[in-house]
Amino acid sequence: MRRKEVPVFLLNGFLESGKSSLIKEIVENNENYHNNSTVIICCEQGEVEYDEEWCKKNEVHVEYVENQEDFTVEFFDNLDKKYKPVRFVIEYNAFFDWNLQEFPERMVIYQQITLIDSNTFQVMFNNMKQIFQTMVRDSSLVIFNRCENQGKNLGQYRRLIRGMTQQAQIAFEQADGRLSAMLDEDLPYDLSKDVIAFEEDIYPTWYVEVFDNYERYFNKTFKFKTFVRDVNDKTFVVGRQVMTCCANDIQFLGYEVINDTNVSVKDGDVIYLECEVKHEYSDLAGEEVVMLHAKGITKLPNEEEKVLNMN
Repeated sequence: MRRKEVPVFLLNGFLESGKSSLIKEIVENNENYHNNSTVIICCEQGEVEYDEEWCKKNEVHVEYVENQEDFTVEFFDNLDKKYKPVRFVIEYNAFFDWNLQEFPERMVIYQQITLIDSNTFQVMFNNMKQIFQTMVRDSSLVIFNRCENQGKNLGQYRRLIRGMTQQAQIAFEQADGRLSAMLDEDLPYDLSKDVIAFEEDIYPTWYVEVFDNYERYFNKTFKFKTFVRDVNDKTFVVGRQVMTCCANDIQFLGYEVINDTNVSVKDGDVIYLECEVKHEYSDLAGEEVVMLHAKGITKLPNEEEKVLNMN
């Protein structure tokens, strides 16, 4: 009986770029990987290893491929028959010729991630532009790690990668391990200020930044035009309709608001909101989430809401 579709997650990057560490983190922290079988294929060996105890605990089987000529459809078929895994995770060799790589038809690449060591990027890029082009071309996510000592260079690094791919999200690993898609220099507002007013087109960027890095937004006042939704006794919701990737993918991106003013609002109101960002328990969500505290509300004339663009 023919096996159903098997997902493949592929990590690109040069040796010691952090591929093994990221794979271990994903396996350990993602519930989808628990209590089922994963095959990791390593095309090169760095300092981080998959020890026997870790593999047994996480139901991981590790196979090694040193030469691309051994990395064949038959090789995958044999592993599929041997382990019957739920997924394959491939730690790919950047020097393999991607144009020669073949997979069985049932093996489908679900995600491709490229990891880049910020400390060696400029030298590597200057000497191996074509390899970088191949690595990032089909990646949905490019991660620059070890960013602590690169400072303003990161903006230039991102521009170089963006010139090679328009589709990939480019993220930077912070000192605490979190990923940020934005650098301070790229933000369309000055985060060093205590009071920040921004135009409505900036809202999607602000929303994502607050969602991902809410602690950076504490103790500041934000002012922007928004639309009211879901008014109840204690709170209401504000936000905007946003086209996240295409015309068929429009989502409402909103935050719950605690009204600390004496101005009442109703569904559909257009308001100019002055607020602060908090992270606290929400009865509506049933957990701690980003909450806005309204410090000032000015009602604006009603208007038809336009869809904002995430990009």
